[in-house]
Amino acid sequence: MTITAPRPRRHKLRESIPAQPPAQPRCSACGTDAYLEFTDYVPASYAPDRESLRLPLVSYSCKHCGRHYSHKVPEDWVPPGWQWYA
Repeated sequence: MTITAPRPRRHKLRESIPAQPPAQPRCSACGTDAYLEFTDYVPASYAPDRESLRLPLVSYSCKHCGRHYSHKVPEDWVPPGWQWYA
């Protein structure tokens, strides 16, 4: 008869990694924001509980290397030349 110790449970990877703070858009491969082309921008908005703010979300690609990115940005950032129409 063999007795084995129970295996420790592994936590889900998503739970163990802290959330990244919102960052300014830039191409990590090229190391600059000079070649960025913004394709989508969702401004900051209030969550359904009306107490917490959802950070803006931006999608863009680098015209130099062709990589695509999408992530949250600081709440006071907007794409250059971005205009809102009423």
